Amino acid sequence: MKAIFCILFSFFTASFYAQKTFTVYFDTDSHQLSLSELNRLDKNFKNKHILIISVAGFCDSRASTEYNNSLAENRAKFVGNLLKKIVNASDFKIISKGEDFKQSEDLSKNRKVEIIYDDEFAYDISVETLKASDLTLKINASKIGDKLVLKNMNFYDRTDVLYPESKPIREDLLEALIDNPKLKIEIQGHICCSHQVDKEEIALKRCLVIYNYLLSNGIDTSRLSYKSYDATQPIYKIPEKNEEERKANRRVEILIVDK
Repeated sequence: MKAIFCILFSFFTASFYAQKTFTVYFDTDSHQLSLSELNRLDKNFKNKHILIISVAGFCDSRASTEYNNSLAENRAKFVGNLLKKIVNASDFKIISKGEDFKQSEDLSKNRKVEIIYDDEFAYDISVETLKASDLTLKINASKIGDKLVLKNMNFYDRTDVLYPESKPIREDLLEALIDNPKLKIEIQGHICCSHQVDKEEIALKRCLVIYNYLLSNGIDTSRLSYKSYDATQPIYKIPEKNEEERKANRRVEILIVDK
């Protein structure tokens, strides 16, 4: 792995918007959209620069739970595949809600897929050469037992979906593990906002996102472990003062186990 690499980057204009939801509806027992719904989907997303966060499928409650779970998942996958083509979407969550949600009396409103998305970053780039990443330098200077904050390794609220600017940090971590074959780490997941029990295990899921990414890129399981810390070790005291502090607490850190 190269110790010196090029990063493309001259100016960065970022626009942040609240997460948005777009819903499409299905005919009974169908996982494919009608022409009118296909046109609605295309019109809403075509030629837009956005980030897809999750695609969730739903069903009415008239069939068995097993059937509804499967149909809801197929609806979500169908829409997800369309979004891959329309907006070149990737790294989003496919969710099957089945019939497990508050059902509307209008059954047609229950046969749906909800798309959670965010306006993404627009940026222009030029070449600037940098030395080895800050993370690699920190790891090289670390000792066994040190814990390192992965700067900007943050997640959308109540999800295990990384912010776009966090993905290069994930790549830096992979590079550091490849460059240091004796390095072993524990991936530590954290959440924000509340000291209540993390019933959805979001912190654990954040660990697994990084763990599975490293595994899929050739890092052996013997070098990796993970642990959820929920909201027990916040960077900023809970309740946080603002979204910047909440975002910083929604993070993954690493513990140096061996090197």
